[in-house]
Amino acid sequence: MDYEPRDYARKPLTADDIRAIAGPHAVREVINPRSPTFRKLGLERDSIDDAQALELMLDNQNLVRRPTLAAGDVRIFGFDADAYEELAGGET
Repeated sequence: MDYEPRDYARKPLTADDIRAIAGPHAVREVINPRSPTFRKLGLERDSIDDAQALELMLDNQNLVRRPTLAAGDVRIFGFDADAYEELAGGET
């Protein structure tokens, strides 16, 4: 499987990059609600809209959920072995 690693510290994500990561999903799905930074802000992911989520992630790239797997329109945000297996057609 091809992958494109990205060092956010050296090449920060742009708004277009984050929208591309989200693909057909809401941008706020890309934000990591388990991040210490997110928790410190005292927010709930469902209480912010896409524009707010985008601004938060542009200001602090550690809020972007990782890893993100993109295959066509399918997106898997964060590590999810079951979703990876399903995407691979049940192969292990």
